[in-house]
Amino acid sequence: MIVQLESQIKPFILLILAVCLVSLNIIFAKTNESIGSKREVMSFRGMLVSFMIYALVDIRLLIGDGFYTMFPRPIVHFIVAVGFGVMSLACYFWFLHVSSNIHPKLKNKKVKTLRLWDILALIPLAIVVILLFTPLHVFVYEIVDGMVVFYPMLSFILFLDYVYLITATVISIQNRRRAKNRLEKKKYGSQILFIVFFTISGMLIGFLINLPAIELCVIPVVIKLFVELQDSQIYTDALTKLNNRRRLKEYIHNELQSCSEDNPLTVIMVDLDYFKSINDILGHDEGDRALIAFSHALKDTFKGNDAVIARWGGDEFIVAGKDKNLATDLRERLEDVLKRKSGLDYPVSFSLGIFNCVSPDMTGEQILVEADALLYKDKEVQHKKGIDFNEQLKAVKNKK
Repeated sequence: MIVQLESQIKPFILLILAVCLVSLNIIFAKTNESIGSKREVMSFRGMLVSFMIYALVDIRLLIGDGFYTMFPRPIVHFIVAVGFGVMSLACYFWFLHVSSNIHPKLKNKKVKTLRLWDILALIPLAIVVILLFTPLHVFVYEIVDGMVVFYPMLSFILFLDYVYLITATVISIQNRRRAKNRLEKKKYGSQILFIVFFTISGMLIGFLINLPAIELCVIPVVIKLFVELQDSQIYTDALTKLNNRRRLKEYIHNELQSCSEDNPLTVIMVDLDYFKSINDILGHDEGDRALIAFSHALKDTFKGNDAVIARWGGDEFIVAGKDKNLATDLRERLEDVLKRKSGLDYPVSFSLGIFNCVSPDMTGEQILVEADALLYKDKEVQHKKGIDFNEQLKAVKNKK
């Protein structure tokens, strides 16, 4: 018995689509805010959904050319438009994903919660939607004698997709140049390769007509991106999104090698005072809120300084860097930020231990011991100020 080639290919197409959909669903379920910022995770999930919709649209490949005559023309036009549209949507979400992780030195100041770039970023996608889902689609494609015919305007849509891809690639290149550890460099390197995936999949479509070429490329690339997104969080504290102690230890180890009197390494240990009272009186959720607010204040205070800010553990934070102005007027600067921006219903006090290392012969552990000793001296001073913090917390609790 002779089996026609078409009958052999259709199960292969179904297998690819099924594997793609299952893989993307698993990755979607595993993608949460423990591996990135809310914006970063939401945009990555948006890209996954876009690819899943594209795979569903490609179920038409199981029908073959008969698809264009089997259903009413409006439905066929809608499905074809969705197929092109979701690829543009995937590129848009990819741009959002990469731009959400712009290196701090490249970030623009936010204007309230709405940024001009967010509005501008929607323009290419809006143009694609107008071209595909309005009568203007006749300049992009038409269904003629049961076949889809494409016109030069399709190249314009591809160009708009590349606006997102090229912009995202430039951001990734800049981030990779500024990355300070191997895992970050690897993560941004994979982001750079995304444009290569998109280009190759586009070329494959020209050779593998009526086969799920994009899905073949999507699976390995998305898995690689997801794995490296997870790996990059090895250096990130899950609650505050600051660096963790592993990243801090690595930074101190690297910077000690060039440490000298002319190029000292400043290590600042910061402890949130009365943290146990916040947890005991207002609850652990409020304790987490206080830690997050304090971490934001630290980032704001050291904005513009070349330094690593890390959560050491519990209510302890460490800032390390070779910026000569790192510790200048630190208490005043941090207190000012906390008063203006903490958003908490009670004052936040803290203790400081500042140590300047001028010798590469010291170890990271010795530096931290010195900073810790200075921290506890300051803590004794801060706790003697006679502020009845517990009563203030109880007053806040009674108001709720």
